[in-house]
Amino acid sequence: MKFLSSILKSIFSISNLQSAGIFLFFASIWMISGFFVEKEIPTKQVVIEETTVRVMKQSAQPFARNIILKGSAEADKNVQLRAETSGQVIGLPVAQGQFVKKGSPICQIFVGDKDEVAKEASLNYETAKKLFDEGLYSNSQLQAAKARYERAFQDLDFASVKAPFDGIVDRIDLDVGDFLPRQGICATVLDLNPILISAEISENDMSEISLDSKAKVELNNGKVFQGDVKFISSSANPVTRTFRVEISVPNPESEIKDGMTSEVTLKGTERLAHLVPVSVLRLDVNGDLGIRIIDGDGLVAFRSIELIEDTSFGAWITGLDTISTIITVGQDYVSQGEKVGIALDSRFTDSNERIN
Repeated sequence: MKFLSSILKSIFSISNLQSAGIFLFFASIWMISGFFVEKEIPTKQVVIEETTVRVMKQSAQPFARNIILKGSAEADKNVQLRAETSGQVIGLPVAQGQFVKKGSPICQIFVGDKDEVAKEASLNYETAKKLFDEGLYSNSQLQAAKARYERAFQDLDFASVKAPFDGIVDRIDLDVGDFLPRQGICATVLDLNPILISAEISENDMSEISLDSKAKVELNNGKVFQGDVKFISSSANPVTRTFRVEISVPNPESEIKDGMTSEVTLKGTERLAHLVPVSVLRLDVNGDLGIRIIDGDGLVAFRSIELIEDTSFGAWITGLDTISTIITVGQDYVSQGEKVGIALDSRFTDSNERIN
């Protein structure tokens, strides 16, 4: 009892400052001891949720890409008419730019006494035939009279330069009174119906067209015509390594003039293809172009594709199954073989609609 009393006296004799220090000492000891006490960590169950991507389900459609070429119009026939005899030009029955029928005279040359020579040769030939029938002329005499007759009328015929086909007199290179030598040019005649549109095509594109392939021809003035491929060259231009193609276009009103330029659109080979937004196109680790799809097992897969044509409505591609589920949103956050959830992309509910 005396011992307890002495302890209490000692405690109460300590100053307030000392009491606070003792309290802080024991409190610090208590706090530090808490770091060395191993706490029990509750075990939690980790649940991995599937990533959800947006998709479009689409069926392949027949598609033929457009092959665009620069074309130039050429007359189907372009002939310089030359005289078969010489003489002074005494008549030009037609004017430049006029349409003429086959056989119409374009240049008339002075015949001189050729008309009289032809009449005399004709009379002699008729006489020779009668004498031959009576046995008074030999066959050689008859053939000689016939040759003189034909030559005389040929010379007379050559005095008039005629149109060899229906066409347009594009140019007359002389005037009445000019001397036209033998083989001199009288006029240039064009046949513009049909007219040919020539263009150059690359060897890759050439494999997609054939004779009688349909073509659309648009002039610089906006007029559009339809035609067919009538010629594909078998040899390449040594400079451009391209091949000449000719398209025949009906031109009854001569609206397409020789030398006009145009844009030619040819249809390539038709094949089954998908129309997809350009935004879904990706490159794999090897640099191959493709897209990510959902395969039959519901897993993410990468499919290499061939880009046929990039249009304002989207990209036409081949390389997918006829019916494919194409990832449109989220393809960059999933990997090959991953199981994912899918949601239909409302922007592409109809696989046959054009993609904007």
